[in-house]
Amino acid sequence: MLIERQNLTGRQSHGGFTLVELMVVVAVIAILAIVAAPSMSELVSANRLNGAAGELTSAIQVARSEAIRRNARVTICPSTNGTTCANSGTWTRWIVHGFDNGATPPADEVIRDDTPTGNVQISGPAAGIVFRPSGIIDTQTTVTACLPVTRPAKNKQVVTVMISGIVSSEAQPGGGACP
Repeated sequence: MLIERQNLTGRQSHGGFTLVELMVVVAVIAILAIVAAPSMSELVSANRLNGAAGELTSAIQVARSEAIRRNARVTICPSTNGTTCANSGTWTRWIVHGFDNGATPPADEVIRDDTPTGNVQISGPAAGIVFRPSGIIDTQTTVTACLPVTRPAKNKQVVTVMISGIVSSEAQPGGGACP
């Protein structure tokens, strides 16, 4: 928008931006974008990792509560097809698998099926985690969510399942390479 002004000589001058001023503003915006891009990328990676660890924690809690509710063993385990457990330490997909006592005849049932998003890598016990009807497990177990990134100091979340069945999740100090 041009603003017309009259100066003391009686001539009108037009207010506005010169090409140089516009180029300086564009250059400043470009510099700010270059400085902010790595931080934004790190933020997106951290949120992706926290989301995967949260989904895993939620699935483990569902497995525990279903074991107590059904009064039967319930397993959370890696799966390749979403219907059966696979004997693998790499959890590209996991299922909560239980025994349905109410079915006639009693049958196995997939309670939940999850896949991590992005390039998050999950590793855990090959046989999965088996909850007893009381909601406890035989030994304390950890499952690791890892994101291969350029700054490996902040790329791992460890989900720990205690014998009592209580689940906790925390960032692993030091990070490191994904398994």
